[in-house]
Amino acid sequence: MKIIACALLTFITMLSCDEPEPKGDCGSVACTEVFMSVGVKVTDREGSPVALDRIRITRLPGNEDLTREYDEETWRIFTQQGSYPIADDSDGGRLPRHTDIKLNFRGYIGSREVANADYVVTFDCCHINLVSGNTELVIE
Repeated sequence: MKIIACALLTFITMLSCDEPEPKGDCGSVACTEVFMSVGVKVTDREGSPVALDRIRITRLPGNEDLTREYDEETWRIFTQQGSYPIADDSDGGRLPRHTDIKLNFRGYIGSREVANADYVVTFDCCHINLVSGNTELVIE
């Protein structure tokens, strides 16, 4: 009898894991504490990180500016690694959930634009996810 009960409980648990997340109501969804982000690594042809002077993130269409300000130490880390943020879980309050969101990343050295790439992200009830876009850009 215990084997049947365990098998039934396992089957019910597996079914509940396969249920899609409700699109409108996120109140019943248990989220993890993991902080997710979408970013891009910018390198030169030799694979070395490219230190950008500034970036600009815009939502398309409409070119709504979503660029954040970063303190000097955080920006120093970005430039040393050549890794720059596009969006993260903290953007969930200002971007819609359960829809594809088109974003544009532009990177500048001085006044010259050296990187320009489009991305599509989406938020589920808990986290941001990359739908499409190149996460590694090579600057020539």
